[in-house]
Amino acid sequence: MRLVHLGLVAIVGVAAVGVGLAMVNTGGSTSDGPDPTWRPAAPGDRPVGGPTAERLAEEYELLDLADPTRTQVRRRADQTVVATLTVGARTAVFAGPRRRFAEPSTTPAVVESTRWVRVAPQAWPPGPHIPESLAHWLLAELQRDGDLPVDVLAAAMQYLPGAPDLRDRHGVRYAGDAGFGYVHSRDERDGADFYDYLEIPWHFPDAGNVKPSGRWGRDLDCSGFLRLVYGYRFGIPLFSQTATTTVDGLPRTAASMAAYARAVVIAAAPSPSRSPTDLSAMQPGDLAFFALHDDPALITHSGIYIGDDADGGMRFVSSRGTVDGPTFGDVRGDGVLDSGYFGKRLRRVIRL
Repeated sequence: MRLVHLGLVAIVGVAAVGVGLAMVNTGGSTSDGPDPTWRPAAPGDRPVGGPTAERLAEEYELLDLADPTRTQVRRRADQTVVATLTVGARTAVFAGPRRRFAEPSTTPAVVESTRWVRVAPQAWPPGPHIPESLAHWLLAELQRDGDLPVDVLAAAMQYLPGAPDLRDRHGVRYAGDAGFGYVHSRDERDGADFYDYLEIPWHFPDAGNVKPSGRWGRDLDCSGFLRLVYGYRFGIPLFSQTATTTVDGLPRTAASMAAYARAVVIAAAPSPSRSPTDLSAMQPGDLAFFALHDDPALITHSGIYIGDDADGGMRFVSSRGTVDGPTFGDVRGDGVLDSGYFGKRLRRVIRL
């Protein structure tokens, strides 16, 4: 397994909801509260461009904010924050019905939130205009009625302990309780990738057709889990190998993702062997990377931040050997990234 030493790396910048998720529409505002950085619209705020973007602007204000550079979408009628899109990132957070994530077999903690994470067809641009295709996607997402499709967070829950199997029209099991598959020896693969879990071959742009190993059916290592959710389920490009330069997608390992996936850096360690000091810019759907082994500067683990629990802990879900698969539980260390075992070993956070 190729591990990247942080001291040497420059970062450049859909089906039924599974087990552990209950959705409750509480009515009223669907935002998580006012944004302290909000400012009233003023001349010079983001122009919108073509006819679809103009229709978008009729109902919503698009306000550009900083740190990170992002656009906050507010409904004109009541100034409710309904979406946040980060410049340079495809993941976007929308307001939606309140829901509850729980994993009672591994933790008493629950995460309740009105944030829904979706993946745009392209990265949000810095301006001054919004491409018509992207404006059309955003307007459609903002005006959805009835049942919402599975988002990134709900999809991640579909691999937790006890999650039921889900199959597509071709009979491929694309969701269900996943185990953990990982090895350390030099003559073995890094572990269980997404296509090992799916038990299907996959065509990669950097390696051609690759077959599943046969030993990892229903298993995922930590990076394979992220690739299954963000790549297979939501269309982020996937590569078979580790990367040595920036790529528009997800390379194979956690270390390679942290170093070379084109993304927005949200939090970074002040030195190779220390944790980031400020996590205030994080939002659900961000990818977190940890140094869990002997060298405190080597990235060896990855996960997806899902939101804060009732005690304020920043919960993340990842595939771990301690629970034999994806979990946000507290087995051999609290499943939070801002304190405790994982908090001390957090090294980088990015937004795809």
